[in-house]
Amino acid sequence: MIAVKLSGRIFDDPALVREYATILSSIEESLAIITGGGSTARRYIEAARSIGANNYFLDMIGIEASRLNAWLLVAALGPDVYPRPATSLEEVVTALGYKRRVVVGGLQPGQSTATVAALVAEAVGARMLINCANIDGVYDDDPSKNPNARKIPIVKASQLAAMLRSNALPGTYELADVWSLEVLRRSKIPMYIVDGRTPNHLLKVLREGANPGSLVLPE
Repeated sequence: MIAVKLSGRIFDDPALVREYATILSSIEESLAIITGGGSTARRYIEAARSIGANNYFLDMIGIEASRLNAWLLVAALGPDVYPRPATSLEEVVTALGYKRRVVVGGLQPGQSTATVAALVAEAVGARMLINCANIDGVYDDDPSKNPNARKIPIVKASQLAAMLRSNALPGTYELADVWSLEVLRRSKIPMYIVDGRTPNHLLKVLREGANPGSLVLPE
């Protein structure tokens, strides 16, 4: 059993979604796939914020956007996928009793899809979580601001948690947050972080045992 987290930004490019669907369909192992909200979530969250919506509404908008992306992936995966996005951990577990693939977006307010991915991985007993992110790994500084930032190939979850400054405002979650890392630590599930813009990195992890990004050890 594998859990795969797809950055919401992947869904900005239909060709990329098709490529991921082809790859995910080719994997023989059962899959729980978690989708982020991406630019759709950010656009609606900013619009709602501008008209005075509170954080509950902003979170709900983010959840619905991630589920919209989940619907898109369900449509792309064809008949071997549970035919709708799951909306609870219980449904994820139940769905995998019927189909080898299930897709899920956000679950509840105040919870990032990074945490959803960790909880799903825990619930289904995944042997690993592969995070196809909007960055190619963990860095010791923000690479978009610091050209000298260094990628860290292997890092402990406890070390990464110490590096992160978690921001609980809706729509601002990125690689991971401290809650997702704690779930992975307690369940002893490693997480690979790979560049979501390069779908073949997913296969490199699964079929070659490679680490094209960063490996987060559950320690």
